Amino acid sequence: MPNEKKRVIISVNEIDKNNAGPKAKTDIDKILKKEGFQVINLRFNWHSKLLKFKYINWNIPRLMKNLQADEIFFQFPTYSRALMNAFIRDIRAYTKAKLILIIHDLESLRSYKDDPTYKPEEINWLKQVDGLIVHNNTMAKWIKDNGITTPMVILGLFDYLNPQSVNNNYQYTKTLCFAGNLKKAQFLSKVPAKISLDVYGPNFSGVTDNDVKYKGVYSPEELPAHLTENFGLIWDGSSAEECNGMYGEYLQYNCPHKASLYLSTGIPIIVWNKAAIASIISKNKLGYTISSLYELPGLLSSITQSDFSLVKKNALSFSNDLRNGNHIKKAIANIEAIIW
Repeated sequence: MPNEKKRVIISVNEIDKNNAGPKAKTDIDKILKKEGFQVINLRFNWHSKLLKFKYINWNIPRLMKNLQADEIFFQFPTYSRALMNAFIRDIRAYTKAKLILIIHDLESLRSYKDDPTYKPEEINWLKQVDGLIVHNNTMAKWIKDNGITTPMVILGLFDYLNPQSVNNNYQYTKTLCFAGNLKKAQFLSKVPAKISLDVYGPNFSGVTDNDVKYKGVYSPEELPAHLTENFGLIWDGSSAEECNGMYGEYLQYNCPHKASLYLSTGIPIIVWNKAAIASIISKNKLGYTISSLYELPGLLSSITQSDFSLVKKNALSFSNDLRNGNHIKKAIANIEAIIW
């Protein structure tokens, strides 16, 4: 039976002629459009004070006054505090819709970790809405521990609309790949020798004293076609002994999008054992967890062809859920069941 509620998804991205917006957000837009949602995709210029004034005092109020909706799902955050305040204010003032945040990032735990003014504001946003879709149980616990009682459900890994064929190769050859912004991946120079690691992404510094090989930069849609390795690595920071720094510590709370890239391609994962997704990987037998990169040689040598075939089969099975948008569809059904 079709959902009779009028459902809207709002995504706000910075104007950038070279970028349609982050893939995690644009994929959710595409998945929910097929589910009958009205998609409102706003392109704003954060850096112009004049334009920001116009958005807050004209564009956003006008949009909300004319919007007919029973449910508004908002892809959070907007990366502008003033705009976020304006959206919540005007959705509440001009609509009777239930407001649900699909959380992509909690910047109190990442970019604004050292800004004492940001956390209370972010907590206040989360308190003002009707529902939250959060990454995992660790993120949910942090939210609850900060006094937020808003109903919430778990997304799990982000879906990944992957137009390429899956990596169907079951032959185990001890190979690893790592994809991402390589400027943040200072640990690459510390990967143990004789570990075959192919890296993809912008800002490669040129590591030469180990077996890290640079394979180029591709769009999120093209990249899966180039990933032929056995495992995808999830690590962050400057250390081989732990994930450190702002992004490394954030792995304890988020479900990184690269996990969705790897698994939607049918590639099992090796991840830091203190990462929030480590329990997902272990529970579903989608790969292995390590406490240090120095464990890689022993781990890769200990994995048998039979061991690899098991996690490979599971990754290929899991890829179907991510490619079909099953995670966001299930999370929306779950939050709707709670808030109505």
